[in-house]
Amino acid sequence: MAGIVVGVDGSEQSVSALRWAAQEAKMRGSVLRVTAIFSGAILSTGYEMATTDLSDYAAATNMMLGAAIDTVRDFGDLEGVEVTTEVLEGHAGELLISASKESDLLVVGSRGRGGFVGLLMGSVTTYVVNHSHCPVVVVRNS
Repeated sequence: MAGIVVGVDGSEQSVSALRWAAQEAKMRGSVLRVTAIFSGAILSTGYEMATTDLSDYAAATNMMLGAAIDTVRDFGDLEGVEVTTEVLEGHAGELLISASKESDLLVVGSRGRGGFVGLLMGSVTTYVVNHSHCPVVVVRNS
């Protein structure tokens, strides 16, 4: 499935990436594939979890994804854009690279929820830039 894939983790950078990707999808007439990924080992959705049940991780990630989409919808950026969503479990970089095989463009934020504030790009972003099968756009927080 071609289109624009955007990775969302709930961070401000990923919401900026989602806004940019929505505007680009509208301009191109492309499908926007919004992807959120969680790891059973590390949950970075901003919601505290007191369990290791993967269904709880998936539910929290779904809530985060819905909130990010609602934020972008409130700006009017999703008007006229066909949007699909998916929540996946695994390594974010590897799953985004897999998605890039069937995409026209991959969009990510410059940094996610990792703790290294001084870095220009986060580890997932760096991995994606170096391994993607399609062009990558890295969006800085606006």
